[in-house]
Amino acid sequence: MTTLKQIFKPVTLISYADIATFTSAALGFLAIMYIIDGTVSSYIVALMLLPISAIIDGMDGALARKFGTKHDYGKYLDSISDSICFGLAPSILIYSLYYDINRGPAIDIIDNDLNFNFRYNIENIVAISASLMVLLLSIFRLARFTQGNQGDNKYFLGLPSPGLSMFIVVISIKYSLINDFNHIFVPISIGLVSLLTITTIPYAKARAGFRNPILFGILVLIITIIFRFFENELWESIWYLAFALYMSYFALIPLMISNNYFAK
Repeated sequence: MTTLKQIFKPVTLISYADIATFTSAALGFLAIMYIIDGTVSSYIVALMLLPISAIIDGMDGALARKFGTKHDYGKYLDSISDSICFGLAPSILIYSLYYDINRGPAIDIIDNDLNFNFRYNIENIVAISASLMVLLLSIFRLARFTQGNQGDNKYFLGLPSPGLSMFIVVISIKYSLINDFNHIFVPISIGLVSLLTITTIPYAKARAGFRNPILFGILVLIITIIFRFFENELWESIWYLAFALYMSYFALIPLMISNNYFAK
């Protein structure tokens, strides 16, 4: 006689690491829903969910090493989750924050009277381009990571997708429509930074000596977002610390790694 355990056997294979992965994916999906709501407060909540998702995402590997796993598709499950949290969610966020329909369509060829009337808006073109770059390059980065053996390396090769998402969060909490800021330079910067995901520049992993500094930086970012949500004036001062910490990870640490500073 077939038992329920046999029918739902895949569920019995779920490990603590998988639970962390599912939780991270759920937070990424919730972030998307808040982005779709389209209010300032919902954008801020979405920005807060993404770094929390990044923290939980970083736990799955440690949980797998500590408690083990009953299957061999954990890295694929993690990659799918990351595609939601650090590919789809930030790309939708960029589109929502920097594309303004009031400026007109990005590209329009035929008007409402079905007459040829080529029009374009460079700001909206840039917003869509940055959104697509983040989505496509993040997926490409995750596929390259999953297929290769970067998980066994001491450092990431190329900016990891969660790192790109944290850059987007850091920038967006201050320089976006959340604070009535709208400048084409912001999505251009995001698009340029997204190119780092497909490089071979070494980036620190949240392990060993880098784990606590990276975690501290993300927690500072979360505190910044919470203060902004409650409109506490301290948020902007703390933002500069969050930005400085991210720039250390973004530029300073890769330079130090390349110069073998941490090998001494």
